[in-house]
Amino acid sequence: MHKKSIIFFLGVIFFSFANAQQQNEVLLTIDDQPVYISEFKKVYLKNIDLVQDDAQKNVDEYLNLFINYKLKLKEAKNLGLDKKTSYQDELKGYKKQLASGYLTDTRTSEALIKEAYDRSLERINASHILIFVKPNAPAKDTVLAYQKITEARERILKGEKFEGIAKQYSQDPSVTKNAGSLGWFSVFRMVYPFEDAAYSTKVNEISNPFRTKFGYHIVKVNQREKKLGEVTVAHIMVAVNDTRSNEEAKQKILEINQQLKQEVSFASLAKEYSDDPSTAIDGGKIKRFAQGVLNSERFEKTAFSLQTPGELSSPIETKYGWHIIKLLEKHPQKSFEEQKRGLTDKVKKDSRSKLVTESFMNSLREKYTISKNEEAITYFKKIVSEENAAEKLNSLGSDLNKRFFNIKDKEYSYKDFTALFLPQMMKFQSQKISTSFVDQMYKKFESISLLKYYEEHLEEDNEDFANILNEYRDGLLLFDLMETKIWNASKTDTLGLKKFYELNKNNYAQQETYKVLKASSSRQEAIDKVAQLLKEKKSIEEIKKEVNQRDVVMVLFSDEELIKGEDELPKDFLTQQDDITIVQEETFTALIMVKEILPSRIKTFEEVKGEVINDFQKNMETEWMEKLKEKYAVKVNNKVLKKVKKELSI
Repeated sequence: MHKKSIIFFLGVIFFSFANAQQQNEVLLTIDDQPVYISEFKKVYLKNIDLVQDDAQKNVDEYLNLFINYKLKLKEAKNLGLDKKTSYQDELKGYKKQLASGYLTDTRTSEALIKEAYDRSLERINASHILIFVKPNAPAKDTVLAYQKITEARERILKGEKFEGIAKQYSQDPSVTKNAGSLGWFSVFRMVYPFEDAAYSTKVNEISNPFRTKFGYHIVKVNQREKKLGEVTVAHIMVAVNDTRSNEEAKQKILEINQQLKQEVSFASLAKEYSDDPSTAIDGGKIKRFAQGVLNSERFEKTAFSLQTPGELSSPIETKYGWHIIKLLEKHPQKSFEEQKRGLTDKVKKDSRSKLVTESFMNSLREKYTISKNEEAITYFKKIVSEENAAEKLNSLGSDLNKRFFNIKDKEYSYKDFTALFLPQMMKFQSQKISTSFVDQMYKKFESISLLKYYEEHLEEDNEDFANILNEYRDGLLLFDLMETKIWNASKTDTLGLKKFYELNKNNYAQQETYKVLKASSSRQEAIDKVAQLLKEKKSIEEIKKEVNQRDVVMVLFSDEELIKGEDELPKDFLTQQDDITIVQEETFTALIMVKEILPSRIKTFEEVKGEVINDFQKNMETEWMEKLKEKYAVKVNNKVLKKVKKELSI
């Protein structure tokens, strides 16, 4: 594990709840700085399951580790490591990255992702009527559009044909051709409000009027059905064109079909005869597709009706010509977990993401209870209704200091609102500005202010965020300290490292080692033959040629080393040179012959350098911790500790 990862793990284990305000009993002090019983208990209970070493689950052992961690943090701050520019920059970057996950309504987002998945399992055939109205249209135009769409709906409900009313009322340019029919669609194919209305309406029913960015709609759901996943097919197409009539195309596809019945290769016939050049080169194979993707409902229905890979359709006719389709593979619907990542990205990019933002902003409005300043809004509406409004906004004078609203103890002034409002207004200086523009800008100003305030105060307002950030803050600080005091020092102190090795040589001893030949086979008789040939002093190459004949490998040979005390030696292992031991390994039989015996020895420095560095660092840390305990007085309240042990039932 990377050292930085280790430190962050320790940061999770020993995260200090220093900001806790509970005035309870003091468990210990470090240089007269109190550590409360609640802090230790929370850390212990939160992280005890993460500790692998059972000894460290003992309160005394855990307390010792906890004290060491607190001492290191004390030393890091004493050395000013928390003031380093590199430390501050990395912490700032992490804080911003972490905060991004808290500036959204996670529950709403999850609900929309799950809703999108559920809808992706079904497709809808629908028709609609549209009455255009711009998003920022005056109230008069909006009312007229709503009245018109309501009138159209009422006429349909009274029995008139949807198609006729659509042609009479709908302002969708395509209505003259399709009478309002949109065909089949599924999730993400329509703007979210339209999709939502369609999926919320029963078959053969008409929705209530609803609004999208295009205007007001009503939708009629004609059909809905479960989606059938995806298919991969190949096809042979005989096109109808200027040089070939429909009858000629039909005759040719029937001739090709006859050859297929005589088991001529589909791929070869596609390459030779298909008039679809993009697929013919690959034996007619079409990229896998779902329902509603191809521009031919007849082709799709036929493709999805095929059940068994290799199954062929009868010749079918489409607007492109005649086809024979071969099923290559069916692909069932993927599970929610398989699709979640892709759906999450789509939801973020889709208009429904506004619902997540709106939900989150509403939660902030509720959290901070901002009172709408009607006086201020009226003030700005009066200005925009006058001539030279922009110039007047530029010269508000003392009015700029008036209070617009407060978020807790932070006051926002007319000047703050003007800083956002004026640049937007300047874009329309040649046009008359509607007073509704002020309402829109107020809502935007309120949202921006709320979001910024929340982000700036996340640590004090969100306990979960504060905990994670403090874990990272302490972990990062501890990493810098260990790198400075231990890791870098051990790397550069070559003389100290070698001296440590010389003083602790016996810790790096290698026991007696056996160089062996290992032969493995699933056939006992093959191993018996190898044993016999070895006894006859045959060379390994000779043995291989005799037992592995005609490129059939019956026996696998390998040279290995077995170290006494480190490797698990086979049962009844014979340890003299040229001794042979036969062992059973699951479904294999193995022969092990001792070729050479190496006596026990002290490993060289170069052989165990990595191990020596690790031990040297541990030794340095132990000595350093003793110095820290002398530098910072640690006093444990044994009476309180006894109470902790009792409460934790240890």
